[in-house]
Amino acid sequence: MTDDPLFAYTQSEEDAFFGNRKKRKRRRARRKKRRGLRKARPKVIARKERQKVFKRKVANVYRDIGGASAIGQAVDSLLTPTRTDTLNTPNDFEINLTPQDEEAPKGTKGIPTAFFVIGGILVLSVVGVVIYKKRQVS
Repeated sequence: MTDDPLFAYTQSEEDAFFGNRKKRKRRRARRKKRRGLRKARPKVIARKERQKVFKRKVANVYRDIGGASAIGQAVDSLLTPTRTDTLNTPNDFEINLTPQDEEAPKGTKGIPTAFFVIGGILVLSVVGVVIYKKRQVS
């Protein structure tokens, strides 16, 4: 196929963007060799094994507490859903946050408490994971 003059003309040895094909193959081979050496280091192997063990333990704890459904139920118990009144809503396709005859309550300004609760749970979980990782190292 490389003896074809049309192919030789269109697919020259010198590429304008990537450079020489032979040099490119050598660079690719050197990259693969370096990657293989990095992956074969004892520190890297030990770290990957620790990560696998940690992820297995986290998965076991996740399964023990009931998985995503249990977490969803816990969040639902913290956040009480508000019921909408479907009988008295107008059919004019207008979206109102507060009824027109009532004023918005003055105490609802600011960040809702649900965000503080969720943020607190996230912070505590991150701190717990950090403490767990530190105990695993020592």
